[in-house]
Amino acid sequence: MRWFTSLLATALLVAACGGTAATPPLPTAVPSATPIAGGPEVLPLLINSEILRGPNRFLFSLTDRQNKLVAAPDVAVHLSFYDVDTSDTDVVFEADARFLWAIEGEQGLYVASATFPDAGRWGTLFEATFPDGSVKAVRADYDVAESGSTPALGANAALVDTPTLDDVGGDLRQLTTDQDPDPRFYETSIADALTSGKAFVVSFATPAFCETRMCGPTLQTVKAVARDYPQITFINVEPYRMAFRDGSLQPERDASGQFRPADWTNAWGLRSEPYTFVIAANGTVAAKFEGVLGEDELRGALDDL
Repeated sequence: MRWFTSLLATALLVAACGGTAATPPLPTAVPSATPIAGGPEVLPLLINSEILRGPNRFLFSLTDRQNKLVAAPDVAVHLSFYDVDTSDTDVVFEADARFLWAIEGEQGLYVASATFPDAGRWGTLFEATFPDGSVKAVRADYDVAESGSTPALGANAALVDTPTLDDVGGDLRQLTTDQDPDPRFYETSIADALTSGKAFVVSFATPAFCETRMCGPTLQTVKAVARDYPQITFINVEPYRMAFRDGSLQPERDASGQFRPADWTNAWGLRSEPYTFVIAANGTVAAKFEGVLGEDELRGALDDL
């Protein structure tokens, strides 16, 4: 399995800089965008590392032809979905996207709920309405897979051991790159949480070594929500193999210089980070959030347990 590092962060960083960067290999979900003939020029950045048959949290951003981000709270986006294998023109379902800050006041993206009844080739028409009333549209086609590498909704979560405060003599520096860690997130391993018979949340996020600055805000969101759910176990694990040197964690690299995913990251089939999962008391996946997430999204998932 190839490790796809921070697809969301890379996409937003390149667009925000308005230039080019070394582009990592992307999964087949990334679309080839086709501007509508005669229409305004906007391009979607599809962010999901996998899009699957069934319910999905559909993530994307928008740029103009100069590769400048145009996603913003005052730009509304409506989505129309097409099953290309059946009909290239008949709309199967529609959705309104919601804007979500990735970095407050700087960079953002859109999220929408999309449930694909079948795998295969699909297309989405993105219709963006700007503050001046103008509507810019673009169509993008992509593949929807039958199954993915990450644990599916309703599936059993992978039982893997992860380090805790007891393993490092209470030294948080050996467990996380978070500069303001909440000790509660490092008291329980994934294995112990799964065998406890209680619901929990696990966030795979590395604040210091994310490709840009997305992982820190995501973990901050999870920490903020955790304060209101004292009955829920919360866990943060670094997604990469780390070595503790000179008073801090440092990532291990492979022969090509890429960060090496940790064993628990591979066991959960993650191809991007950050990634946050809500696990029900019976050990199954109740919700999962790739990339950034809103407090209301996580609260909603916890309230549904």
